[in-house]
Amino acid sequence: MTGQPSNRDVIQDTLKTSAASAGFWSAISAVVGLVASVAGIILVLTIDEIRGFALTVLIIGLVLLFVALVLSPRAVAIFMVGRRGRYGVNAIVMTLAFLGIAMLVNFQFFRDSTRIDLTSTRVFSLSPQTEQILDRLSSPVRANAFFVPNDPQNAFALQQAEDLLNEFHRRSSNFTYRFVDPQLERERALQYGVVNYPTIVFEDVETGNQEGVFNYTEQDFLTGLLVATGIQQKRVYFLTGHGEAFLTRDPATGEIDPNGFDFAREGLLRDNYQVWPLNLRQDLAVPADAAVLVIAGPDQDLSIAELDAIMQYMLDGGKLIALLDTGAPDTYRQFLIRWGIQIFTESVADIVSNVAGEQLTPMVQKSNLQFTTSGISGIPIADQVNVAFFPGVTALTLAVPIEDLPPFIIYNGLAASTPASWLETDPDEVEFDSDIDLGGPLDLAVVVQAGGTLDGQVVTNPDSLAKLVVFGDADFARNGFFFSSENADLLLNSVNWLAEDFDLIAVRPKLVPFRELVVNQRERNFIKWSSWLVPPVIMLFLGVFVWWRRR
Repeated sequence: MTGQPSNRDVIQDTLKTSAASAGFWSAISAVVGLVASVAGIILVLTIDEIRGFALTVLIIGLVLLFVALVLSPRAVAIFMVGRRGRYGVNAIVMTLAFLGIAMLVNFQFFRDSTRIDLTSTRVFSLSPQTEQILDRLSSPVRANAFFVPNDPQNAFALQQAEDLLNEFHRRSSNFTYRFVDPQLERERALQYGVVNYPTIVFEDVETGNQEGVFNYTEQDFLTGLLVATGIQQKRVYFLTGHGEAFLTRDPATGEIDPNGFDFAREGLLRDNYQVWPLNLRQDLAVPADAAVLVIAGPDQDLSIAELDAIMQYMLDGGKLIALLDTGAPDTYRQFLIRWGIQIFTESVADIVSNVAGEQLTPMVQKSNLQFTTSGISGIPIADQVNVAFFPGVTALTLAVPIEDLPPFIIYNGLAASTPASWLETDPDEVEFDSDIDLGGPLDLAVVVQAGGTLDGQVVTNPDSLAKLVVFGDADFARNGFFFSSENADLLLNSVNWLAEDFDLIAVRPKLVPFRELVVNQRERNFIKWSSWLVPPVIMLFLGVFVWWRRR
């Protein structure tokens, strides 16, 4: 149809008219400026790394808003007083109010150093042992961290070290730290003997003692602090040479044998002990600096010379932990009898408290009163332990009737089975036979403090009794079960008590966040049947209820 403009012509005329209008460009500038201003404010407040770019965006947004106001002040005024304008202004005000409140809250949290670590393994918190040592710092200690800034290869190590050093500083006002660029401050690096970096040198400011650290873990930092301040680390020795699987980690692959005690050693290192192997066939005597001697799962007898060396250590007021299985060799049994302890050869079965129905794996629970705490014995080893279990454990008891026990030998149970337990003489057919099986409760771990032996030998150290913590099982402390339940705490607390590091006795955060559920037979049956029956019953009930309402 002639004379009728096409749609394209209409659109073109509209665009030309709008482009020539100041109001159009004012609207465009206002919208883009508003978006840019809000985006710039958010970026400035949240991302430090692009603050320059964010400021540029914010300035552009403000300039565009100003341009919109200049180009069409009347349109802006009408928009502001209109319904859409009021909604827009209200949204802007609410956004700015929210950002202002967030800034105030963030500032308050920045000023207040109180924090809560909600991770299951408390990976962002210092261990209680580290906190106690930092609390006892009586002289200033400084950590000199030699890092090259902006080095991408060490960026993660730098962040890790800074986070941990900050935690140390927050805990103790006597601990400070500083970062030094060894390339720019070469003289200072040489002053501390630093030729390879990154490294951290802990320094006692008063005495000038120094200790370098090349790993960035809490344990390594604490070791550096202890050495710099001259605090002596106690030594724990593990007896070797009798089939004990002490260290099994493959240096090439990092793999470990489940029967080893690698995790136990690492736990002792975290508790700030030095851990050394001890072969008495070579050394002929237990070192005088041994705070604790550990005998862990031997399957070969001691020689006469080795037995005499251990006896002499104990008569000098020694401290010993024995982790013995049902097949422990005779020389270890004879050694324990001299200190008033008899260890059986059969395994303990517990029909009530066990792991997933395995009656030969008794579970010891605080809720069942199976642990002896300091309120009864004065021994705090198990005060904070709730659950531990012992695969294939045997029982312990007094080697003589209680009335014949000399007054200088004090015997205390530490962990026991329930009354529904017994010594199983036939492990192939686990069933209580009242005629031949010894019924429970039975001691699974005991503590003995003695001023002498049953055969008349006397502890010669007038300031210290001989102390023994004996477990009827070594498996609970092996790599395969060390992090299960609170087995690790039970072993490490025993070492702490023997070494008289009473402040270290605690329940430690687990380094490996295992998500395991250890239940006894009744709990297992409840979970099984409730998971099978309860959901269908609930759905059936809801279906009947809905049908009844709609009928």
